[in-house]
Amino acid sequence: MTIKLSSQHKKMSFSLQKLKNGFKRQGPIVWCVLDGYGLGKDDPNVNPIIAAKPTHLNSLIDTAKEQHLFKAIRAHGAAVGLPYESDMGNSEVGHNAMGCGQIYHQGTMLVDESFSSGKMFETDNWKKVVGECGKHNKTLHMFGLLSDGNIHSHMHQIFQLIDGAVKSSVKKIRVHVLLDGRDVPPESGLVYINRIEEKLASLSASGVDGKIASGGGRMYCVMDRYNSDWSIVRRGWNMMVHGHVEAADISGFYPGYFKTATEAIEKCRQLHPDKKDQYNLPFVIVGEDGKPIGKMEDGDVCINWNFRGDRAVQISRAFDEPNSTFTFFDRGVIPKVKYAGLLEYDTEVHIPNTYLVPPPEIHNTLSEYTCANGITAYAVAETHKYGHVTYFWNGNKSGYVNQSMELYECVDSLPNSETESHPEMKAVEVTDKILAALQSKKFQFLRMNYANPDMVGHTGNFDSCVRAVQCIDKQVARLAAEIEKQKGVLIITADHGNVEDKTQKGDKTSHTTADVLFTITDYSYNGEYTLVADGVKPDGEPEGPGLTNIAATVLNLFGFEAPESYRKSLIKFK
Repeated sequence: MTIKLSSQHKKMSFSLQKLKNGFKRQGPIVWCVLDGYGLGKDDPNVNPIIAAKPTHLNSLIDTAKEQHLFKAIRAHGAAVGLPYESDMGNSEVGHNAMGCGQIYHQGTMLVDESFSSGKMFETDNWKKVVGECGKHNKTLHMFGLLSDGNIHSHMHQIFQLIDGAVKSSVKKIRVHVLLDGRDVPPESGLVYINRIEEKLASLSASGVDGKIASGGGRMYCVMDRYNSDWSIVRRGWNMMVHGHVEAADISGFYPGYFKTATEAIEKCRQLHPDKKDQYNLPFVIVGEDGKPIGKMEDGDVCINWNFRGDRAVQISRAFDEPNSTFTFFDRGVIPKVKYAGLLEYDTEVHIPNTYLVPPPEIHNTLSEYTCANGITAYAVAETHKYGHVTYFWNGNKSGYVNQSMELYECVDSLPNSETESHPEMKAVEVTDKILAALQSKKFQFLRMNYANPDMVGHTGNFDSCVRAVQCIDKQVARLAAEIEKQKGVLIITADHGNVEDKTQKGDKTSHTTADVLFTITDYSYNGEYTLVADGVKPDGEPEGPGLTNIAATVLNLFGFEAPESYRKSLIKFK
């Protein structure tokens, strides 16, 4: 899909003023995102980056520091639109921030605002979905990540949804839980199971029958993204919709059907101690008669309580799409269920059909400005992060801004299960792609993402993290050599922290609140500018330098003043 910009639209909305001092870099300017590469402790025992000794990256950083072209910038909390300073950054809000140069309230803040104002329960969609469920005495099914990691979901929102359903006269609730172990400690699942079971048990005082109906690990059931592995979605669909655990996941020791979620999780841990929560096998809860207590039936309602979009799109398609277009797996006999997402997970192609909270409207993205001002652009990443350098970068919009001026390329990722054993992932292939794009001389502005630090960081495996860093170090060296040949500019940053904080135990798998690097390597540099000094905050920006300041910085490098709506550039001209 292409988003067309009319000539009038360009002139009225996106024309930029040139810098008064006449400064301009012709390009290529390459923006390289090291996904999940935070600034951590200078300790090789807890920081795989230090243990990896990334020679080429360190050399670029050292040179940038000498030229005052290096800064530590913020990638979490208020700096990227999240509500609390304790909120870890993530790839979605990070790429939104980098790609639009502004701070927008993000998913969880939108949801929290809707709850606090009461608007959540006053919308037509709530009344049509949950209100009708109560009116006709049908079952309300709810599913999503059982977590308070605040990356995909949060427990307090889950509880407020349950409370709202009870107030809407719903009398039967079935919850399908996805264990986290990725944005929270890897074996913390039973803590959250206990909390939601206590909540559901308390509903009996109101005459509501609330129970856990099924569950499994997030990386094994339901939460695939970017069409990487539809079997993950299929397993989740079967356990939630049909009350069925696939034969491949059943053995004489793991029956797949249990009386309680706790029993299922404990059995999986006993048999597969290496799987941890995020890869927990699927399970279905059965009653005394041995039958599933939470199969979905005609007339039932289902809510996805996740607020983050990337891992909610595919399961939403499974609920919404007709057989004529849905070809990814056999869904069996599909019950006529009303399905709603907490948010609209893809605002351009409108997935899902029904949602409870409208998304933020992100305007005036960097891509709109570059296209309107004649700057040709290229983007590449492997599957895991392709949506980040395209969809999220462009303000939660699918497709091109102007296809005649842009090219987006995706490198197919390895299966998730191979990330830990193959931490190099597809970094070499991604580098091959961008080198070819550079050598074509067609593009002035190129952006890319190395997924390794984040994806391997999520495994918690210290040695794999070291290998991931060593791999991208070699690829950055290849990239820098070509940019140097062309007298271009290389910007290196990250969207959030992750890989820099690990232990030998493998018990740290989540993102962090670390600052991230921002470094400019300008191969035509003659001292014309520096970055704002440490401790100096851009005018009127209490959060301090962050990801949203980079877009204006890039426009300055191309010789343009940034628009008034953008956060300030980090460049200080001499």
